[in-house]
Amino acid sequence: MHYFIDREFACKHCGELPPGGMSAVLMQKLDELRERAGAPIIVTSGYRCPTHNRNVGGVSNSQHVRGTAADIVCTALTVDELADLAAAVGFDGIGRYYNSHFVHVDVRDGGRNPNYYKWVG
Repeated sequence: MHYFIDREFACKHCGELPPGGMSAVLMQKLDELRERAGAPIIVTSGYRCPTHNRNVGGVSNSQHVRGTAADIVCTALTVDELADLAAAVGFDGIGRYYNSHFVHVDVRDGGRNPNYYKWVG
């Protein structure tokens, strides 16, 4: 089942998506995460054009600029619960942002290195 639509990932600055759209691996893993969560997942940041990424203080090599990342929230789960489910799904990168109550997930290696990049922001 597909739970997400393109406009949820559109850049908040320009309204665009990356050339070729969001990563198919990212979308598949997000659908699996949503299924496991059993509750809606809100995308708070998907694609960021380079200008928007600079404006929000994103790192220059941000996965958001490549269309391989999303910042997500699930009001039914804590940051740790959502991040632990993301780890079980096999995202390459998982960041826990406790102060802002969201989880960053990415497939920077195409989903080939599950749970390799982990951090707390």
